[in-house]
Amino acid sequence: MKANKLFEKLLEHWPAKVLCFCLALILYIAHLASLFDRKTFIVPLTVNAAGNMYPIGEYPDHVRITVRSKPENIAETLEADFAASIDVSLYAEEGEYAIPVTMRLAPKLLLMDPFEIKIVPEKVAIRLEEKVLKNVNIEPSIAGEVAHGYAITAVSAEPAIVQVVGPKSVVSSTNRIYTGAVNVNGLTAPRNYDVGFENINSLIALRNVQDVVHVHVTVEPVPLARNFTSVTVRPMFLAPQFEVQGELPSVSFDLTGTVPALENYSLDENAVFIDCSAIAEEGDYELPVRFSLPNSVQVENRNVEAVSITVVLRSSDEMPVEDENVQ
Repeated sequence: MKANKLFEKLLEHWPAKVLCFCLALILYIAHLASLFDRKTFIVPLTVNAAGNMYPIGEYPDHVRITVRSKPENIAETLEADFAASIDVSLYAEEGEYAIPVTMRLAPKLLLMDPFEIKIVPEKVAIRLEEKVLKNVNIEPSIAGEVAHGYAITAVSAEPAIVQVVGPKSVVSSTNRIYTGAVNVNGLTAPRNYDVGFENINSLIALRNVQDVVHVHVTVEPVPLARNFTSVTVRPMFLAPQFEVQGELPSVSFDLTGTVPALENYSLDENAVFIDCSAIAEEGDYELPVRFSLPNSVQVENRNVEAVSITVVLRSSDEMPVEDENVQ
């Protein structure tokens, strides 16, 4: 009997009682919520690709982590306390996968209670391809212009080959890896450079290579040939009592050398001559044509090897007057 009366009492005005209970529950939850703070961190997402598969395509490189805890716990929590990663090394076949994000927490966070964590996204949609290795050439990137009159004749890199690893579709289309810019502006002689790499596809990695590549650039003067025509041959070292009768013939020839040596070169008046030092009497002589030129140029294609001259005595009034003061 008493139980029935108690039950009837409970059912009296039950809508109001249910409403009061719900309000009390809401107030309690609100009170608990007021005791906690919330903070969001943006954490880099790393990929473990130690197996036979390699990720390809677009996937997020960061995840959003929201933590909820007491204010004093939130104040002590830092972005560095979290590490997010996905592990593709467990997969053995190519295809599309939704891989769960693994979270690593700093030990101090494990001691905080309560401490709620929410990560977005929880899984990452990613395509996996077979991982392959390939040896490719290292290609130095040349920037600037060498000095005028010079040209690059050889470029070499040490090491010359690097091993790349990555997804099959990307590695198969990679035929060379470029170095950083090698500035040869104004260069006039061979030079060594130490440079790094640049413009490397983010989907591939380099193996068995240092961060620095030794690049050797060989620079040489550009060859040049110039033609000289109707150059007068001058007699040299002729004894003062003699003179050459008539006009000496002219010669034509080519000079070969380099742009720096020849581009602005001018012949002096004694550049082409005949040596008359052995002439001791009048007569007709045939003497070889000689050249007085810089060592950096050579004579080619001359049209005259020797010239014929007639040597006669000077008249007395044309003889050089000796200086009486010379002893």
